[in-house]
Amino acid sequence: MSNIDQYELQIPDNQQEDEDDLNTSISFKESVVMNADWTIETIDSQIRKGNIDLQPSFQRRGAWDDKRKSRLIESIIVGMPVPNIVLAEQKDHRGRFIVIDGKQRLMAINEFLADDFKLKGLDIRPELNGQKYSELPSEDREYLDNSTLRSTVIRSWQDENFLYAIFYRLNSGSLPLSPQELRKALIGGKLLDEIETYLSQSNQFHALFGQSLDKRMRDSELVLRFIAYNKRVEEYRGNFKEFLDEIVEFYEKGWLNYQQEVVDALNSLNLALDTTVQIFGDNSFKKWLGTKYERVINRAIFDCIARFFSDQNVSQAALQNASAVEDAFKDLCMDQDYRDSVEKTPKTTFATHTRIDMWGRSLAHVLGMQYDGNTRRIL
Repeated sequence: MSNIDQYELQIPDNQQEDEDDLNTSISFKESVVMNADWTIETIDSQIRKGNIDLQPSFQRRGAWDDKRKSRLIESIIVGMPVPNIVLAEQKDHRGRFIVIDGKQRLMAINEFLADDFKLKGLDIRPELNGQKYSELPSEDREYLDNSTLRSTVIRSWQDENFLYAIFYRLNSGSLPLSPQELRKALIGGKLLDEIETYLSQSNQFHALFGQSLDKRMRDSELVLRFIAYNKRVEEYRGNFKEFLDEIVEFYEKGWLNYQQEVVDALNSLNLALDTTVQIFGDNSFKKWLGTKYERVINRAIFDCIARFFSDQNVSQAALQNASAVEDAFKDLCMDQDYRDSVEKTPKTTFATHTRIDMWGRSLAHVLGMQYDGNTRRIL
């Protein structure tokens, strides 16, 4: 099957985290924002000492290729303007920083000064193509070392919502926002690490979405979303960003007690993906429009289909009644209440419970099983 970009794991605006999910009561008064001009040599030194945390496992998402890195180095060498970087000082460690904006630029600088790649694709200074940092003419190397990169440094911030707000504003005019990237940087933890391991190893996920990691971490958020809704849906109160943040923090605090629960959940996700593909094929997790399936995946539909197909008994029964299950889903997609729950306001508590309950009851009826409205499970 096709990879994640071809499969178009796109999210309508009303199905993803956005600025409306931020806490509007955040205070900017206590924070200190200052500008600093650090030399390239100083920045590289701070990275090597671990004072600027680039989190390599996080940075593999959407990493620049050598040509793009080379263009940045060339821009610095010839004195062209380079965009600012934005850092936030860690609350529990003075002098150590989280990178809010500019990770790829910092990685390119750090890797070049470590002789990790050769310059390529330069058009202003083509004579430097094929050279590593140590091979540069001494004049160019010294100029690069002493060039400054404007940095905005944020200190004394009160909570993560403040940094989320800055992140949203910085990115609102460019690529679609990816709160999962910032969640990984600010909260991190063993749950997100376990999800990364799952994404690198799951044949079922690869078969549906391809083996390449998604540049905006939509795959990681999709898996986190499954765990959150499958294990803690009763705790959802309508703010999607806060819900996912709280889930990550919950598992981090009690990881020793809940690690096996997460492992079991990820195994059950594989079962759900297998079952869905066997029944729906290329139309897995897509909405039925009446005469054909929608071209893109619908995450709200993913929530409820994956929830029930992750149960072994339900999965077996569904596979034995595959045609009837698909027909029931098509009929459900024609129900206005269900359509509203996956289209208009899918992030509300009411819509979340509605789509889970409606699909759960329809599926249970087709399979000759019972739906428990209290636990939202098929028995």
